[in-house]
Amino acid sequence: MPANCIVAATDFSARADRALDRAIQLSRDSGSCLCVVHALDVIDADKADWAALDGKMRQCVGAEPKPGSLEFLYPEGSPPLAIAKACEKKDASLLVIGPARYNTLGDFFIGTAVDYVLRETARPVLVVKNRVRMPYRQIIAGTDFSPASAHAIVTAARMFPKLPVHITHAWEVPFKGLQQDSYVVDETRDGERARMDRFLEQLAETEPALKTATSELIQGNVVHAIRSSLVLDPNALIVLGSHGTSGWRQATIGSSTSDLLRFIDADMLVVNTKGVK
Repeated sequence: MPANCIVAATDFSARADRALDRAIQLSRDSGSCLCVVHALDVIDADKADWAALDGKMRQCVGAEPKPGSLEFLYPEGSPPLAIAKACEKKDASLLVIGPARYNTLGDFFIGTAVDYVLRETARPVLVVKNRVRMPYRQIIAGTDFSPASAHAIVTAARMFPKLPVHITHAWEVPFKGLQQDSYVVDETRDGERARMDRFLEQLAETEPALKTATSELIQGNVVHAIRSSLVLDPNALIVLGSHGTSGWRQATIGSSTSDLLRFIDADMLVVNTKGVK
């Protein structure tokens, strides 16, 4: 990915360690600076031992990705807002976070809080679930053929120009409970294939590197489609737009974001597509 500043958020939990390890790997590979953020509430900030906090941060990070490339920030306030503000302050190219604990005050990366972070920052957000065993090998991008999903795919391709891109689309027969004839399935699939072909042409016009993108149509819901595509490469990076249409709208905002983060064992890059038309 192009060199810039990567922001990684940590609450010093094991889940956050995975996100931090991925941020360190991306920083080293891209030459980006790394800013590690730990949000503090007002009371904790008033009595903070800054030297001890720096020591704890350095223990989490280990060696600097490269000399002079590491910075620590301790913004005050609720974690989602404080982290979003830190991203704006550092002009971050990427925010890296981990899935949080459930049903605690620390649960700020799941459900409505993810929506909050996405509303408050225009930066791409990488949610890391897996241990860092190797760099990502490819991008798997879901699409509903909307301009928003096209923007997400192009953004991801430019962020990770060395990774091959595989584009998947989930489709179902309209009113399938009333459609008993097999030709309806064939016609629907053929129509979706034609839409995919047009979509790929438009992507290649916008970003020539996407001329080599592969594609797949999967009958079923969005979660099933992503899981099926992951069979091709469990180490892939999943890419979604934050605001889609039709089926993908339900997969990228609101409570369904929590479902994807809980049920799909893969890292996800969520590109803010609010306002993209």
